[in-house]
Amino acid sequence: MYMLNVQYQLPGDQALEVGYMGSSSKHIEQLRAVNEASPSPTGSIAERSPFPEFGRIQLVDNGGYGNYNGLSVKLTKRYSAGLTYMLGYTWSKTLDTGSAIRTHDGDTLFPQNSGCRNCEYGLSSFHTAHRLVNSVIYDLPFGKRRQHSIENAVLNAVAGGWQVSSIMAWQSGFPITVQYGQDRSNTGAGFDRPNATGISPNDIANRTTQQYFNTAAFVLQPFGTYGNVGRNTLIGPGIFNLDGSLLKNFNFTENKYLQFRFEAFNALNHPNWGNPSVNITNPASFGTIGGTRTNMRQLQLALKLVF
Repeated sequence: MYMLNVQYQLPGDQALEVGYMGSSSKHIEQLRAVNEASPSPTGSIAERSPFPEFGRIQLVDNGGYGNYNGLSVKLTKRYSAGLTYMLGYTWSKTLDTGSAIRTHDGDTLFPQNSGCRNCEYGLSSFHTAHRLVNSVIYDLPFGKRRQHSIENAVLNAVAGGWQVSSIMAWQSGFPITVQYGQDRSNTGAGFDRPNATGISPNDIANRTTQQYFNTAAFVLQPFGTYGNVGRNTLIGPGIFNLDGSLLKNFNFTENKYLQFRFEAFNALNHPNWGNPSVNITNPASFGTIGGTRTNMRQLQLALKLVF
């Protein structure tokens, strides 16, 4: 791993940090088949296998590799005048030949061709090109009168001690692979990918849940051959979430107080869509989205005694 950060002090108790982080990974565990037949439209699978007396042999080895490169920018404000915040942005790219032996949603479990590990080199299943996060805490300027009277003391107790906060996160989607779980290459595997037609899957006027990408970009490859579509070449829907809270502290002593909290998770009730169907052999659902990946808005009230 390697990194370089530059920090600069700004007026108003603020600090700006710009950094680069990278890593290179070798000997990553990855699944592959060591007795996979060569593709052909004719002949038996056994006679085209390296060891015809055996069936499919699955192996976990450590021959995978990957790398990560990212640029990050962070702006922070230390707590002063009742306000503190943090704003961070990361632009990154992570590549590998296989992200895990228990794959994430949308990634492949086995290589299309176990004899060509380099053919699987592409975006990692957890690749996130853009991610923006922001958190704010602000003490509302109510009830801060000097306690020269009983009225002001009561006002401070009722109106003072209010605080609002929020956490926002936005990121681009995760990579997904177009595949269909059939052995069209006739190798005895079933991890085939289709052919690309030359049309960009992003060549679409309006993305909807009924057509998230241009399905005309893909076509089934000829029987007995591997498809030429790469691994993780599609990007799924992005994710946006905003959480907010409002709290009030009722102070008994300097170190003891009762805290009332009102919290809203996914406060805007924004739908974060799940990945589209990537099964090209099912035209009715190919390219459509059938659900969400996060919960709807949730509200909760809480009391917390601090002592």
